[in-house]
Amino acid sequence: MLLNVCCAPCALPLIEIAAEKPTLYFYGANLYPAEEYARRFAAAKEVARHYGLAIYEGPYEHDAWLVYIRSQLPKPPESYGENSERCQACFRFRLERTADYAAAKGFSSFAATLSVSSHKDVAYINEYAQALAKRQGLEYKTFPIGAAEAHQRGRELSKELGIYRQKYCGCEFSLGTSSKGQGSRKVL
Repeated sequence: MLLNVCCAPCALPLIEIAAEKPTLYFYGANLYPAEEYARRFAAAKEVARHYGLAIYEGPYEHDAWLVYIRSQLPKPPESYGENSERCQACFRFRLERTADYAAAKGFSSFAATLSVSSHKDVAYINEYAQALAKRQGLEYKTFPIGAAEAHQRGRELSKELGIYRQKYCGCEFSLGTSSKGQGSRKVL
């Protein structure tokens, strides 16, 4: 199983409960700035080392991600709030790249840490990933853990292992502080 990881804290509880030993695929085209990407990848590598897991790094194609996001929305990305159509476009981009990678590298299944996020539309993520898996001839796996429980366990394990925990979703649009709640900073 290939597990898409965009941050280490969300991966920790899934690795802990996975029925099979996953291979980690760090893919974070949405992450901004590049220094944040580097911090999150370093944390993911530390998790892989701790659990003795293989980890592969996808390309950091932030510009391609931005072009895609803008092409999917009728208004500028910054005009959307968290967990909106902008986020759904982001999920599609990242899940498509993960499914493509899994199929190209001979994996029979894939999963995503996004699938248990307490800050994301998990139903949308799982439904879209399931459709992708079917098209690619893969199995999409989910985990028997709720978002709130996964979030709490990820926090505990991050603290226990000294793993970096980010303070926002990752994209530049989630860094804003608009009084309308658009682009609000979330602590994950």
